Parts: sequence; structure tokens; C-alpha cells
Amino acid sequence: MIDRKIENGYAVEYLVFEVSPKLIDQFIEMDHKYWTLFLKDKPGFISKEVWINKTKPGEVSTIITWNTMEEWKSIPIEELTETDNTFTEAFGKENFKLVKEVHKENALYKVREYRL
Repeated sequence: MIDRKIENGYAVEYLVFEVSPKLIDQFIEMDHKYWTLFLKDKPGFISKEVWINKTKPGEVSTIITWNTMEEWKSIPIEELTETDNTFTEAFGKENFKLVKEVHKENALYKVREYRL
């Protein structure tokens, strides 16, 4: 169980993508190959979840939890840009679109998680 005081919550990155519905499985696999494996070794990375929306075919959300905002934001922009370009070239920019960065609209911090 993750449990932190509200003022010390974990930073949350929340992205929503529109993906060609027939390519959802491929998107998830390639996202893991290019993004998750890149992020997992970065300081402060805790976890990543990938969600699909059955009521909106093609909508994929990723929720990435970081120990602190400072650790998340310490990743060099050049590395992020390179990873993004590599992923986009491999998957095809016509096959997906980043439509929302929920974390930019809301200051989200994870303060508790319950698991069975």
C-alpha cells in the first residue's frame, strides 16, 4: 500500500491519447517498449498504468506516478524529445494523437493507494 500525507503526495502525470481503435494493442506494446522502459530507470519513477475507455473506442490513458515533481521534471528535455521522436516514427504519427494532459489542468498528487 502506498500511503503519504497530502502535502507530500506523489506527483502524477496523466496523459490521454486518441489511437486508431484497430491499433490499440500495438500502441500499448510500443508505448511499453519505448516509453515505459525509458522511464522505469529514471530517478523518482514509481509506476505506470495504462487504461482504455470502452465507451470511447481508441481512447488510451496513461497514469505515471513519480516520487517527487522535482525528480519527474529533472529528466533532460533532449532525452524526452528523442524518445518521443523514436516512438512517433515507429508507431506512425497518423495513428495517434495526444489529446489531453490532465496533470496540466489539475495539480494531481497521489496520497493513498489501496490494493487487495
